[in-house]
Amino acid sequence: MSYLALYRKYRSKNFEELVGQDAIKQTLMNALTIKKISHAYLFGGPRGTGKTSVARLFAKALNCEHGIGSICNQCSNCLAINEGVHPDIIEIDAASNSGVDEVRNLIEQVKYGPIKGKYKVYIIDEVHMMTNSAFNALLKTLEEPPEYVVFILCTTEPYKLLPTILSRCQRYDFKKISDSDLKTLLTRVLVQEKVTCSTTALNLIVELANGGARDSLSLLDQIISYCGSNIEEKDIIKMFGLTTSKEKVQLMEEIKTKNTLKVLSYFETLQNRHIDLSRLVNELLLMLKDALVYSKTRSKELITFSNEEDAKELMLSFDDAELSFYIDTLLKCQNEFKTTSNPAFLFEIYLLKMVDFIGKVDSQTSSIKENKEVIASKPEFKKEPFRPLNSIPNKVETTAPSVQVVVEAAKEEPEPQVVPKTPEVPFKLSKASLELEPLKIEGDSNKVPLEEIMQLTIIANKAERTSLLSRWSQLNALLDDPTQAPYAALLLEGKPFLLTNLNLIILFDLKAPALKLNIKDNQEGIVKIVKKLLGRKVCVYGLNRDDSTQLLKMYRNLEELKQLPKKDNIEDKKLF
Repeated sequence: MSYLALYRKYRSKNFEELVGQDAIKQTLMNALTIKKISHAYLFGGPRGTGKTSVARLFAKALNCEHGIGSICNQCSNCLAINEGVHPDIIEIDAASNSGVDEVRNLIEQVKYGPIKGKYKVYIIDEVHMMTNSAFNALLKTLEEPPEYVVFILCTTEPYKLLPTILSRCQRYDFKKISDSDLKTLLTRVLVQEKVTCSTTALNLIVELANGGARDSLSLLDQIISYCGSNIEEKDIIKMFGLTTSKEKVQLMEEIKTKNTLKVLSYFETLQNRHIDLSRLVNELLLMLKDALVYSKTRSKELITFSNEEDAKELMLSFDDAELSFYIDTLLKCQNEFKTTSNPAFLFEIYLLKMVDFIGKVDSQTSSIKENKEVIASKPEFKKEPFRPLNSIPNKVETTAPSVQVVVEAAKEEPEPQVVPKTPEVPFKLSKASLELEPLKIEGDSNKVPLEEIMQLTIIANKAERTSLLSRWSQLNALLDDPTQAPYAALLLEGKPFLLTNLNLIILFDLKAPALKLNIKDNQEGIVKIVKKLLGRKVCVYGLNRDDSTQLLKMYRNLEELKQLPKKDNIEDKKLF
């Protein structure tokens, strides 16, 4: 018999074996007990948290020969589902069956009753990969399927689903599995596989799994292949290119020395082991955060990543201002990892910034000390005892000029003239209704190469874009107008990204609104709405977050190669 991966071998066979997701488990078990079976369910959440496993358990509980809610794992239905050969449990991978034709075939099959069980269960995995046309074709069947059909949609990105799909399903959001539950699962598997594992190594596997049961078992499978029947922390560190807590603390101590050569030499030593820089930065952030929390609270219970000894050592080495600066710096570095083609170079630059900050702190500290010494060296003024007004003599001899002279001298100086500022008239969006066609959700789209948009970044007007961004929220005033509201709502999902005389690029977090804005039939209405804010007609194009990341990467690569086109050589022309 061929080898079976651990995550398949130890997949939960009943609800009692399910790791985590207690609230979801209890809700579904109660629904089975009182026989309140919905026609459609949506399971969303991070990968490896049990979505497909729960879907199979639910299908098994619907079709077990001992009655709804039972899972005996002995009857023919349960055994067939465990082996993945039950004719009434249909699992569909939406990533490879995302079109309208596949959905039409599914609809044709739905009308036929179950062959062996009581219910026909369709488990559609990665359902967010389906096209809008496929979703629209499925809508009616999903809303009113035959009484013997149950749909279970599984996805890691439920926000990508159409609202019309979400409204037809009972939604269950799966969370990352807690570290304690993962340790329980791994300990049980280690015992059955007859493998010994140190506590520190087990904790490290749980940390690498990041809340995913499947990831934890896949990692354990890989580690057993490398280490054999005895797993130690040093083996995992070597295998995955990790750094120990002592090495991370030492790196921070080298930064404290302000010796750039020593810092870069130590980093080169770590890099020669092919460490994962992204993970190193993330772990440094967690360690510095723990040190800052410990510095402010002195509570070891609030430390989540480091041990108390490391947190105390970092707290004594750095003050709160330094720790905060390092955290901000590493967060910027972590964010730029997504777009750089040379992570090691980027991390070295940020190490130099961290070293440089120490010098600034020391110079500020020394200047503060000098100021304190200067202040301390000034002579103290003697305080005269308080005397009541009637005890002051009528004639006082003094060498100071009389009050009258001082007043007259002040009168001779011309008074400064205050020029009143002309008040700025705040911009107010016109709410006058426009004759617009209904907003389309499908149709031919404008497509612009990223190379053309990249050129616009060089000639873009940043000041005008900032001004437009400050007025963008005024589009809310159009949401009361039934004709203009769909266009205004679509624009409010994004933000101005680039602006030239003839073009406006709008950035969206998701792909769907960007695609909708780029439909050719919507362009006229979009242009008219934008003109109300900008005062002129421009060509409007939507960009999603993934495209902007590629755009930034392209820009930086050309910048590093010194191949960016010059501003004078770029012509501002309409994109389409």
